[in-house]
Amino acid sequence: MTETTAEAARRTRPATEEIHRTKAEITVDAPAELVYRTLTDVAGWPLLYPWIVHTEIVEQRGTEDLSKFWAVRPGPEGGLRIWQSRRRLHDDTLRMVFEQQGTVGAIRRLGGEWRFIALEGGGCRVESHHWFTTDQDPEITAGELDRHGALQMRTLKAAVEGREQDGPLVLRAECRALLPGTVEDVHARLSAALGQDGTAEETAVFGTADTPHPDGSTGRGRTAHIGRAPHTIVVKHLDPPREFALYRRSWRLAQEADGVRVTAERLAVARPETLAVDPGGERRAELLAWLGQGMEQDLPEGVGHLVG
Repeated sequence: MTETTAEAARRTRPATEEIHRTKAEITVDAPAELVYRTLTDVAGWPLLYPWIVHTEIVEQRGTEDLSKFWAVRPGPEGGLRIWQSRRRLHDDTLRMVFEQQGTVGAIRRLGGEWRFIALEGGGCRVESHHWFTTDQDPEITAGELDRHGALQMRTLKAAVEGREQDGPLVLRAECRALLPGTVEDVHARLSAALGQDGTAEETAVFGTADTPHPDGSTGRGRTAHIGRAPHTIVVKHLDPPREFALYRRSWRLAQEADGVRVTAERLAVARPETLAVDPGGERRAELLAWLGQGMEQDLPEGVGHLVG
């Protein structure tokens, strides 16, 4: 069961400097350390949380890091929300302390702590304690944080408790190629092949694209495109093929002595009903093969402009 509360702790300062607090908690039927590791694994957030498009660790020093997140905004207005958080991990006490960098909408400052507490009867209790300052009515901001916090808790609980049975649903294919040129040139040409500006240091845009489906058909759907010159390109299909709950393509680039190493990846999460009747694993193998074929085609989208 998830519980959320909102309370205000007032100070004799301007409205935007008043500190307000929210709390959420949930019980998870899994070891506290496993749940802690799952939540603090920033690289795994695009797989853990469906609304996350991409994550990066921008800086890291010991147990502290600065992480950047790209997420799809909920609601009819849509759009992308981009933010950075400075985190300190306490592996010994299973705590994560964080503070968001910069403002997002009406929220001027946001920080807090996640705690993972082992329970005597097994499992653990996860608590999130947030503090914030805001330009709007604090009850509105607290309500938004409570709703999102409850969703984040429920998603974390479902992911960890269902990890064993959901493992086969995760499908991943990867291919590498060594291309001539500089990493900046290769990134720009790959981006241009995808219809994006590859010269900008960072891009984050919504678009539409024709998406091939495993059954041979093609559907046009919404996409979120993230470009981080010169090392990363991510395309998340917000209207994935009906076989998948999640479908994402990515390219990682690294300069080497004899060229640019490009790693193309296709990541998908099959819907449970897709593999519900698959005792021999044939359907899963077919979907992996389809991802592999498509992933190999992702490299020629830019290679054709680079070779010869």
